[in-house]
Amino acid sequence: MSFENIPILSINVKIWKFWSVILSHTWRRYIFVGPIAIMNVLQFVFLYQKWGEVDTFILNAFYAMAIFNSLLRTVMVIFNRARFENFMTELAALYVDIEESNNQSAIETLKKATEESRKISTFNLTASFFDLIGALLYPVFSKTKVHPFGVAIPGIDVTLFPFYEIIYFMQLSFPVILTSMYMPFVSLFVSFAMFGTAALKNIQMQLRNLYSLNQSEEQMYHDLIACISYHARIMRFVEDLNSLVTYILFAEFMIYSVILCALLFCLNIIESVMQKIAVIMYIMTMLYVLFTYYWQANELLTESIKVSVAAYDVEWFHCSGRFKKTLLCFIMRTQKPLVIMLGNVYPMSLETFQSLLNASYSYFTLLREAYK
Repeated sequence: MSFENIPILSINVKIWKFWSVILSHTWRRYIFVGPIAIMNVLQFVFLYQKWGEVDTFILNAFYAMAIFNSLLRTVMVIFNRARFENFMTELAALYVDIEESNNQSAIETLKKATEESRKISTFNLTASFFDLIGALLYPVFSKTKVHPFGVAIPGIDVTLFPFYEIIYFMQLSFPVILTSMYMPFVSLFVSFAMFGTAALKNIQMQLRNLYSLNQSEEQMYHDLIACISYHARIMRFVEDLNSLVTYILFAEFMIYSVILCALLFCLNIIESVMQKIAVIMYIMTMLYVLFTYYWQANELLTESIKVSVAAYDVEWFHCSGRFKKTLLCFIMRTQKPLVIMLGNVYPMSLETFQSLLNASYSYFTLLREAYK
């Protein structure tokens, strides 16, 4: 089965395929990336012109950096298309192995993970789309003539007719394009992590059932070797995932730490109710995306540690020396957690997420005191 038809991946893979990010190379790729890249450059020109106007600068910096991050992700996926496709092909093979097994508990665990993943993907796309619709409506309630995504063209006053209308009309398509660019990466990371977590839970169940099935020791040893082999595949799966996303996640860690601090500071100095609502929405969106990342990565880490506990729970004391030695080696290997790293430096866990929030708040308090 092709990975684009695997239910846990299909929603987001089909979006990427439509825009020619993976699986094909068509004109849609340039329509997808080109206009957004041009607009992002013009956003940074706008930020340069607004340097010193703190509230305007910070509000527009959020979207400028979010769009830059989306472009960075998309370009990274395009350049590493073969690696991403090979990775998802391996996931598809693991997925089909579980579906075609006779283990009903494993099938139910996978089914539950798939349903949750699809719900998260649907929610992410819907929430992002309406969030961007809100951004398009912001100029309607603004007292000044502004664009939803602030841009500047050197030598041209973009607030004059017909430049303002042309740019605004062009930005009307951005909810669809930016949602398709930003959220599939987030949702696919969640799907990858949830699949890994489900696979590790299945290994735990198989280990705990080894002795309870009243099998011969030779059959138990055979099943143990099968668990070890499957765990090795999951280890490679997590290592491959880490190699694909570690540096982009580290870049997001650094970018969002600064932007979160800036938005908190902005919330304290602006007076407009509409601007306060916009800033709160930006903060909630950022916290949701970050929490989604770190929660799923933390679940993967936690379940990987539980494998060694499940292995120790096997009634090994009734078994032969060969079984005990093999099980002991497996326990030693599984005590090293499977973890997604940020730049191959920091582990993705809830502790790291808390550290990010603490750092952002600390920088915010320093900035606020300096501003006073």
